[in-house]
This record gives sequence, C-alpha cells and structure tokens, in this order.
Amino acid sequence: MCRWANGPVELLSHDPTMGVHHFAKGEGHPPWTEAQLACAEKVFTGALRRFYFLSRYTGQRISDVVRLSENDLDDGGFSLPQKKTGVRPWCPIFPELEAEMATWDRRLGPYLLQDSGKSEGKPFSTNQMWKAFDRERAKHPLLAGAVPHGLRANAVIRLRGAGYTALQISDMVGMSVEMVEHYCRHADRKASGQAVLRDIRERNGDETVKLWKNGKQK
Repeated sequence: MCRWANGPVELLSHDPTMGVHHFAKGEGHPPWTEAQLACAEKVFTGALRRFYFLSRYTGQRISDVVRLSENDLDDGGFSLPQKKTGVRPWCPIFPELEAEMATWDRRLGPYLLQDSGKSEGKPFSTNQMWKAFDRERAKHPLLAGAVPHGLRANAVIRLRGAGYTALQISDMVGMSVEMVEHYCRHADRKASGQAVLRDIRERNGDETVKLWKNGKQK
C-alpha cells in the first residue's frame, strides 16, 4: 500500500515501512502422508468420501469443492470460477476420480449434499463441510494433523511427479506458479536426491551405496 501511495498516486514522499522486517513466510499446509490418504480412502463414506476424492484429484479449496456439480463438467474436466480469486482453472477428471464418480447417483445440484441431521439433502457450506470432516477425523488418530487444504498440496505434488510444469499445474489447479513451486519444492528436492543416488548406484554396478562411519561413500 505504501509503495502504491509513494508511486503512481504520489500521496507520500517517502516509504515509512522502509527497514521494517517482513513476517517470515509459513511452510503452508503439509500434504497428507500415504498412510493418511489410504486411511481416508478406506474409512470415509457418503458425502465425505466424495469430498475427499474431489479435493484430492482437483486440488480445489473447500469453498469450491462444495459447489461442484454436473453443470461444471466441461469436455472431460471441471471448469468453475474460484470463489476466492475468480480464476477459472480447467481441472482434468483423472481416471481415479472418474472411476469413483461412476459409482455416484446422477442428480441435479452439487455433488455434495448433507446426508444426516436437520439439513439432510441440502448443500454444504464451507463451514459445515469443515465440521463434518473434523468429526470424522477425530475418530481416526492416523488423521491427526491432516487438513483439507493439505489435499491441495497432494494434488500439485502428484502432477509435478507426473512431469507437468508449474505453469501447466497452475492452469489445472488455479494456483499461482509461485505457490505451485512452493508446495512442490520438497518433492523436487527428494526427486533430485533420488536421481543422484540412482546415478551413483549405476556407476557402482548397481550395488547399494554404503557409507563409512565417517560419512564417506565406499
């Protein structure tokens, strides 16, 4: 704001924020572990299971997943303006999601309708879906720490692992290229390290790389 006021609109003659330290950027919501993903796929049922699959394979926020419906289908994918940013990504319907959706009853309105309580049959709000998820998560210690937004990270990491660029993933998920790279950084580091390890093993006749006690490779 100060840069804007000090620049094009000329409301300030100097920047009063100069020298003020910025808050450190957070690490973001961690992706779910393989064990957590397997647990959710095994125990989630009904609307929560639908929510899990839609979130994991589209990478959308809760506020957008609860709005998805047949009307958003577009030539093999989903096209829906994001509530938060207005960006309209095109999310491919990957085979895993397509197979799951084939088991759903086709109907008008959102895919996610409440299946119990006084609001049974009505769409979820973002807050209601959070509460439904929270209640189920409390039943399974393995899911401690897992949050819906973490599935957004899983989605982009999966796409990066499949060889798509940050720009392509941005178009599919509706996340900035910077955030895509931020979420994928750990996976990229791991992939780079594994590539080096494979190369070393090939050079050593596919033998397991051993380490001396002093840390040097044998």
